[in-house]
Amino acid sequence: MILLVIALTANVMMAQKKDRTDAFMYNKNGQYAKAMASIEKCVHHEQFLGMKPNDQATAWHYRAIIYQNVLQSGDEALIAQTPDALEIIYESLMNCMKNPSFLEDNKQDIYQRVEIVKSNYYNSGYELFKTQDYAAAAPLFKKAYDIAKTLGTSDANDMLYAAGQASMLSKDFNTALEYFTELKNNGMENGDVYRHLAACYNGLGNAEQAMAMINAGLEKDPSDANLILEKVNAYLKDGKGAEAIADLEKLLELDPENAQLLFVLGTIYGDDTNEALYDTEKARQYYEQALKIKPDYYDATYNIGVLYTTMANKYIEQANEITGFSKKEQEEYNGLIEQANELLRTGLPYLQRAYEAQPSDDVKNVLRSIYVKLNMMEEVKALDGK
Repeated sequence: MILLVIALTANVMMAQKKDRTDAFMYNKNGQYAKAMASIEKCVHHEQFLGMKPNDQATAWHYRAIIYQNVLQSGDEALIAQTPDALEIIYESLMNCMKNPSFLEDNKQDIYQRVEIVKSNYYNSGYELFKTQDYAAAAPLFKKAYDIAKTLGTSDANDMLYAAGQASMLSKDFNTALEYFTELKNNGMENGDVYRHLAACYNGLGNAEQAMAMINAGLEKDPSDANLILEKVNAYLKDGKGAEAIADLEKLLELDPENAQLLFVLGTIYGDDTNEALYDTEKARQYYEQALKIKPDYYDATYNIGVLYTTMANKYIEQANEITGFSKKEQEEYNGLIEQANELLRTGLPYLQRAYEAQPSDDVKNVLRSIYVKLNMMEEVKALDGK
């Protein structure tokens, strides 16, 4: 019976070696479907663990080579049958690396193949990212990062950064937060990482922690324009225009030709609902500066027209509060209406330019209202196409 067991074991080992040899030969001849079948039969045999460690490692190595050849074959039908080929290759190569003596003899080939797997994961993620399938791209970038970390390559953080971006764009803020936190812990403490951490916390509804991340990033680099802008956006989102002004002015020092910053300052000072900050002269100056830098800036053009209209409406409201018919009261009424009309005439060209650039119904209605107030009935007819 002992002899029988030995004989049976020897036969099993011989069969497994034959499967491995068959896989090698099929692969060599480009018969990849048969090669895959033979190598899977070998590594999944119940007696596989009884093989010598080097024989096991050789089988794993063949397995990785075969599946990589399948992916490089261009045979779409065959590739479609092995959707998990990259994972199979990686698993096989990791099993090779568990055998120190085999790894030592085949180190260059194994590491090169692992590097190829990493690149394949990253490139697959990138293709999905380009089509805006961010949810599918993120785990592929993360897998590339895990492999890069195993290899100890310098691009590991780049892979994780891509995974974090894809997660955030897919609105998976918890996962994105995990990835960007790991990047920070990896020593990547630049402004972009802190800005993304802030965006993650904002996405999770934690404005306080978001501001903490922005401030932590600004401690590292007080001149980081993107972080300052993120802080400004946070203030504006919370209706804290006064707090935003100092940071906007700091940004303007860094970028004095930035028309958008001037425009935002104009909107803060031009907000008539905020009595503490409302300053029409400052708002006008900022809008004019923005237009000097960017003459076709639609938003600044429209807003300065609206600014004059709002100012005019305040005079009209004051005039309408006069209910008496005395000469003095009528003179006061007429004076207020004339001041209003003068402001409307000043703002009118801006609104006309805005309407020419973007003929929306909103601008059209404002123009019609001004034409009526200024008794410009021919312009009303032309506006309405009559």
